[in-house]
Amino acid sequence: MRPSATSRSIRRAFATSVSALALAGASAALVPADAVAAGRTEPDLFVNLMTVDALNPAEGETFRTQIDVRNGGTGTSGPVSLTVSAAAGLRTAEPGWSDGAWTCTAVGDTSYSCTHAELAPGWAERVWLPFVVAGAEPGSRVPLTATVEPQRKESNTENNTTSVPVPISGTCVVRGVIWHDLDRDGQRDEGEPGIAPGPDGVLSVKVGARQNGTTGGGTATVNPDGTWSLTTRTELLYQVWIEASSTYDTTASNVGDDATDSDMVTTYQRDPILLTSSAEFSATNGGEYVVDAGLATRS
Repeated sequence: MRPSATSRSIRRAFATSVSALALAGASAALVPADAVAAGRTEPDLFVNLMTVDALNPAEGETFRTQIDVRNGGTGTSGPVSLTVSAAAGLRTAEPGWSDGAWTCTAVGDTSYSCTHAELAPGWAERVWLPFVVAGAEPGSRVPLTATVEPQRKESNTENNTTSVPVPISGTCVVRGVIWHDLDRDGQRDEGEPGIAPGPDGVLSVKVGARQNGTTGGGTATVNPDGTWSLTTRTELLYQVWIEASSTYDTTASNVGDDATDSDMVTTYQRDPILLTSSAEFSATNGGEYVVDAGLATRS
């Protein structure tokens, strides 16, 4: 039996519909699965900066840690929660406070819990939190850890926690002798005398920290025999600076036996006074550092 015109039309319409659906399915398969998600805005909170204002606090001293929280995402964060925790050896220093942007409360002796209103994309807010060194081992590095989280889903959660070590200061001894190198060989030989303090001899000996804003070092007292010694803080980089009468010049450095050579490696000026310094050295708890200086009569 031949199909009627009506049935042929129905079949053509059905085939057209199936083809359209197949094409639609193929087109859908070519669209990335995250095409819709790509237009969605999400926050990305992270600690942009975490530092301490005292590089090497000692037992009983209070210091502050600075935390910058930033939203690097494409959407607002919603209210922000920040927790800053200390390991054993540090404790919180205040019960809590508010600066109008952050509201922080101490949670026991070990951490602060802080809240902030939502952060817009690209926006950052800073908070300072005080801690006290309480029972930390001198020379150790005690971590502070900051963890931030929003109320909204984030595009990245792997950057929500940051930690910074806090070096705990101890003490060390820095000492040396300034001697007259009569034969200019860079070695202190038997019979070569120390140079006494005074306008015609040693003017000053300073142990200086190379890091800005740190506590440590100082000016040593020079004895008549040219010896000097200073007990100072540790967990710093130091240099020894010596000023002497311009009738002297530096001798060769780091020549031969380290126990009897000169450790002055840089001369900055010779007039109106001689100014010279040692290389940098790292001072750690309980250490003893010997820095000697040989000076020769200036020709």
